[in-house]
Amino acid sequence: MTENQLLGLIREYESVETALSSMPVVRLQLSDGSTFSENGRIESISGVIDQAPGAVSLRAVFPNKGGLLHSGGSGRVIIPVQRNDIFVIPKSSTFEIQDKVYVYNVVDGIAKSSLINVNTISLSDSYIVENGLTEGDTIITEGVGFIRDGMHVNIKDRR
Repeated sequence: MTENQLLGLIREYESVETALSSMPVVRLQLSDGSTFSENGRIESISGVIDQAPGAVSLRAVFPNKGGLLHSGGSGRVIIPVQRNDIFVIPKSSTFEIQDKVYVYNVVDGIAKSSLINVNTISLSDSYIVENGLTEGDTIITEGVGFIRDGMHVNIKDRR
């Protein structure tokens, strides 16, 4: 879990303990890419932030009746999240400058770069846009690498 996700949980639930008791069941993606058949639960969240990835460790517990899971094995815990009224955009419609994510917003036929804040959707080629876009914005979704700020563009398909 990222440091920002941890901060969001604590702000929403006011404590790690309350957050833990409110968390949904989780899934486990095994190292071979398959999904473990049993659901689990988050048992604890580390209070230590690993500075390199900016993340905290979670401890998840899963039933292991078939003995498929072994001590020291690796995998990815998948925590379901429900969000309403969000924008999901393809990563290919973005570009990065100094670890900041931008899109080209088309205003009156001119491309203007706009800073957006995003969350990565695990194992996906899309972003959840936290802020920086509003309903009705038109962004360039193809050929972003060929566009420059202030360029005139023609809108091909508006969805």
